[in-house]
Amino acid sequence: MWKGHSKVVRPDLFKRILGQYNATFEGYGQHDSQECINTILDFMSEDLFKKDKKPYIEQTESEGKTDEEASLEAWNKHVYRNESIILDLFHGQFKSTLVCSQCNRVSITFDPYLMVSLPIPITKYEKFESYFIQYDQNTGTYNNYKLVVDQLKDTDRLDSFRRRVQELYGFDASSFLITWVYDMKLVTIFHNQ
Repeated sequence: MWKGHSKVVRPDLFKRILGQYNATFEGYGQHDSQECINTILDFMSEDLFKKDKKPYIEQTESEGKTDEEASLEAWNKHVYRNESIILDLFHGQFKSTLVCSQCNRVSITFDPYLMVSLPIPITKYEKFESYFIQYDQNTGTYNNYKLVVDQLKDTDRLDSFRRRVQELYGFDASSFLITWVYDMKLVTIFHNQ
């Protein structure tokens, strides 16, 4: 939201009014923005419904019909029951297939949706800064290396780190120690596995 003279907008009044119509949004707790948008679109869809009364429609399976025919029939029933501009702009349809594990009967339905929830992807790589300090103290130099290590394989992260150092910089994987330094203090030394 943008408001010309203000950098912060607190929608307190809006949230209070929304809470009057949907108990989920009552109080001062934090709420899911997707759920909020879904609720607002549902309210708008109800207000913009083009008929006086919602008719009852029985959901049917697509036995003996092609996917196109069954999908069109299910969509037409959904439109007949929920006809509004919100449906035209925001609704879609999923195909659901269920197979009975005992009798192998296949049930196919076409279900409407307003929103699709997608999981937040797991970060595959983690960047962390590492230093290689040479054993020969006479040189007095160290090199700063930045590596990306695969985070999904927690069991062999140290081995993975050693292999990356060997691949990228040519140091033998068993020729160095790996330590964890935090706030300029040595926390632990990871021993070879």
